[in-house]
Amino acid sequence: MGVLWWYSSAVLVRLLLGGCCFCLVSSAARVERAAVEKSVTGVCDIPGCNCSDTAKIWKIINCTFNSTQAIELLPGTVPKQAMEISIIGGETLTVKPSAFDSMVGFNLLRVDGTRNFVIHRQAFTNLSASSLLVQVQHCNRFILESNGFKNMQTPIIAEISSCNQVTIKNSAFGRLQAGKFYNVQTLDLEEGAFTFENQGQIGRHGPVTNLSFLNVRISEIPKSAFLSVLAEVNIQDSIIKNIHSEAFKASQISSVSIVNTTIHRLQTGAFSGQSLIFNFVLSKCIIHTLETQAIMAAFTNFTVQHSIITDIQLTGITSVASNFHITDNQFKTIQEKAFVLSNFNRVYFNHNIMLNIEKSFITFDVITDDEVQEVTFVGNEIHNAKLKSLNFISHLPKHTAIKFDDNSFSQQCYCDMGKWLRDLFDNSEMNVDFALDTSFCKVSKTLSHCFKLNEGLINMKNFTELVCGNETEIYCEPYHGETKTLDTTATMLFDEMEESINSNMYIGIALGTLLILAVCGTVVILLIRGGIWLKRNGYCMHFRNIRLTQGEPSHDDERVMVDLERNGPKNDDNELTPELLMRLREALNDPDDDIKEQARERIEKLYERYITSDSYTNNNRQDEETHLYEELGNLQNGHGHQSTR
Repeated sequence: MGVLWWYSSAVLVRLLLGGCCFCLVSSAARVERAAVEKSVTGVCDIPGCNCSDTAKIWKIINCTFNSTQAIELLPGTVPKQAMEISIIGGETLTVKPSAFDSMVGFNLLRVDGTRNFVIHRQAFTNLSASSLLVQVQHCNRFILESNGFKNMQTPIIAEISSCNQVTIKNSAFGRLQAGKFYNVQTLDLEEGAFTFENQGQIGRHGPVTNLSFLNVRISEIPKSAFLSVLAEVNIQDSIIKNIHSEAFKASQISSVSIVNTTIHRLQTGAFSGQSLIFNFVLSKCIIHTLETQAIMAAFTNFTVQHSIITDIQLTGITSVASNFHITDNQFKTIQEKAFVLSNFNRVYFNHNIMLNIEKSFITFDVITDDEVQEVTFVGNEIHNAKLKSLNFISHLPKHTAIKFDDNSFSQQCYCDMGKWLRDLFDNSEMNVDFALDTSFCKVSKTLSHCFKLNEGLINMKNFTELVCGNETEIYCEPYHGETKTLDTTATMLFDEMEESINSNMYIGIALGTLLILAVCGTVVILLIRGGIWLKRNGYCMHFRNIRLTQGEPSHDDERVMVDLERNGPKNDDNELTPELLMRLREALNDPDDDIKEQARERIEKLYERYITSDSYTNNNRQDEETHLYEELGNLQNGHGHQSTR
């Protein structure tokens, strides 16, 4: 008993001491926080800010900062009565944790023209207004850290526009009603970027969160970027490099619309098999690669239209959908089992251009007699079709309404086109008259001229009747039956797409090379022309004999320089005059060897100019001019004898 009593007493003492310490620490923390908040400068006292009252108790705050100001919003900086805050300008705006805490009326934050804007973790907490509009525009960089909005009862509408770089980190928004991203040069999304802790009550019309991306560049859409249920994801006029596996993993998305957007790669499982998407539209897009099982979600309506797709790999689209609409597209390569469609009611595969289709490129999986109602394959242009590529036609239930009409093939026409069609359908016993009556094949050049077919395509049945009868001769006469144009521009279009991947780099290299060549060529031309001008005016000889000396010249050097100025031939004298000849004669008799050499070179140059070249071109010289030439010749001859000696 004594030991037990002693042990119980010790435990009780420890608990009391621990409680006292905790109380002291908590009290100290509260005192420290209160002291900090008390010492913080209120936003209304910051230079550039103006606070005004509205409805007696609420405040509207407007701040305009210069381009060098750095502003921090700390706990206690923003009054609890703040209703709206508008900030214009500034170098840096930083919202620290708990800067906006437990504010019941705060409904607008507008930041415009601030160079760098950062919202830290839990900067906005426990807000309970009816709604909060966050507008960020014309910023160089905006960063929203994880849990920047925490414990939010207030639904947020975020509008981010005209920013160079925007970063949205994991679970950044506590509760988001709408997110709008417009004209963002670089949008960085972290894993779980659009994961919400509170989505309010999902009513009978489904989720309420809408996400819009307009004219945005996204390098990577990471895993679980779209994890919470969404009403709509709308992407327009944008560029996306990679959509990673399970990027779209929300259990339910009412609508996904991707319009006029370039997507370089959809990785395996980009649209997860765990997702249900009611309406999916891919329109006017360019997609380079759909990897294996890139699209696996279940759909109510699945539409791909007016788009260009380079490569759909094996089982690239493996989906369950009530209605598939794949129309007016251009496909370069559709691999085997690229489309694996399950549990559908209607499939419309119409007016597409396909350059290469492998066998079984469309496969219908899990088909029951009660489900399939209608399948249409109408108005398609097929350039290279492998055997068994259209075998889905022969595998449909008998009661299915099939429409196979007005399809064109780049296959050369020959008499047994029925066998070729049966090979495509993978059914040697099948009656293919329905296809022969409505399909087109390519006529050889000889027959095209014979029947006066400008386009070279003819209805298969008509070709058989004209060419493959019992007659031994073919009568060439104008053909008035059905013809069609095969679009050959698609091949060039895909070639341009492939080249455009590195076109910017090639253009940059080419322009850089041309610029360098232009500069080098200009320099070379200037050097050549400058050299010719110097040589023509005698400067080369003069510069060759100039001696570069260091320091002050000696008396002898001064004498030589004076003599050169007085006796040396002037290089600026381009005309042959008696004065020039006199100076040259005096220079030849000068005791200084340099002056003599310079005079000799000058005489040689004048001799070449006036005697050697002129003697053959001008026979009408005046007496005075002839005398000057004779004097120059005497100087040259005398100079030559001296040189020989």
